[in-house]
Amino acid sequence: MSSLALRLLAGAAALTFLAGPVLAQDAAKPAEAPAAAPAAGDQAGKADDPVAATVNGQPILRSEVLEAINSLPQQYRQMPVEMLVPLMAEQVATARLVAQKGVDAGLQTDPEVKERLATAERRIIQDVWLQRQLKAKITDQAIQDAYKKYLADNPPQDQVKARHILVDTEDKAKDLIKKLEGGAKFEELANANTTDPSGKDSGGDLGWFSKEQMVPEFADAAFKLEKGKFTTAPVKTQFGWHVILVEDKRTRPQPTLDEVKPQLEEQLSQQLVPQIIAEVKQGAQIVVMGQDGKPLPPPSTDAPGGAPAGGDQQQPAPQGGDQQPAPSK
Repeated sequence: MSSLALRLLAGAAALTFLAGPVLAQDAAKPAEAPAAAPAAGDQAGKADDPVAATVNGQPILRSEVLEAINSLPQQYRQMPVEMLVPLMAEQVATARLVAQKGVDAGLQTDPEVKERLATAERRIIQDVWLQRQLKAKITDQAIQDAYKKYLADNPPQDQVKARHILVDTEDKAKDLIKKLEGGAKFEELANANTTDPSGKDSGGDLGWFSKEQMVPEFADAAFKLEKGKFTTAPVKTQFGWHVILVEDKRTRPQPTLDEVKPQLEEQLSQQLVPQIIAEVKQGAQIVVMGQDGKPLPPPSTDAPGGAPAGGDQQQPAPQGGDQQPAPSK
């Protein structure tokens, strides 16, 4: 077994044993005699939720293993799921064995266990209640209204698809323009001459970008060009001298509701949670004590100060999956 797999097992074991749902669920069950091994039909599990492992004849479903995998740190969850399933299935099985030892020892009636279960129960109830409140408020109409506002705030954008060659002197840029006028291929000149690392192996390809995604000098020159044309004079920016070729132009369509629905739901949730909490607290008396045991003054309701102003303008990279990094030093 690889060292990575061993580290995964160690990390998964710690996570599963400390706070895994398997422990919490099994520890809450009353002690009982070992059950008989399940019948063959039971062990097969459902077609969409097969048995991933067994422990003392009892099945562990794939859904339980996937839930445990979802609790792992991000660096582990990047591994292929089919590699993780057998590793975590063993951890879930081990967690069940440990939980059963606790049940056998009578810990289900232990005060510490009861207190921790009560705390977990409060958190679960809080979460479920809040989620249901949000579900009731984030209606189809609320999403439609949010989508209309999104479209109004994000009108269709004109974009160009371009390539560029970045060099450090105006004379080099002029020489490249002469070669292009003589029939040289832009991509070949870019690969051989550009100082932009992202363009050396892509023929200077920048993909699609809107005007505000580039520094003004570059954007102005690119958007003035006709499709299929290149700049006949070097374009100077803070990064050097550019020769730009515009390959295509378009007005980027606005996203559909389905494309932005998760984003809109998240935004609505962020707006609604403070409102729901404010309603919950309305009429309640909350007194927070200081270290001296005396009540602290209520927190200020003034809005926090604005964020500091941004620094000098940077050259943003184009956004979206069909775009390449913007020209850089």
